[in-house]
Amino acid sequence: MRTEKLQLSDIRYNPEHGAFEAIVKIHDDGESYEYPSHVVAPLQAEFALIAGGLVAKAHRSHTASSPSLRMRKATAPVQTVNRPAPRQRETPLMMRMLRALAA
Repeated sequence: MRTEKLQLSDIRYNPEHGAFEAIVKIHDDGESYEYPSHVVAPLQAEFALIAGGLVAKAHRSHTASSPSLRMRKATAPVQTVNRPAPRQRETPLMMRMLRALAA
């Protein structure tokens, strides 16, 4: 298994848990996986310590012996249903005005 690239989402501090939280995206063999990660650290902790802890926790989840717990990112586009535009209702007043203009 070869990890090609790691990405961190916006890192947030959760004061209720005293932890930093982020979504770590791991690109591996052409697939994309996302892992929620958190690191307990004081608000004044250094960024390198926080980022390293978040990435390490996500990497442990990614390489765990149970791959069924992976959060694989869907790559197929979502299909939309083509619906016709709604027709405007013609009111009797509108019909009378249109007939008057046509005459």
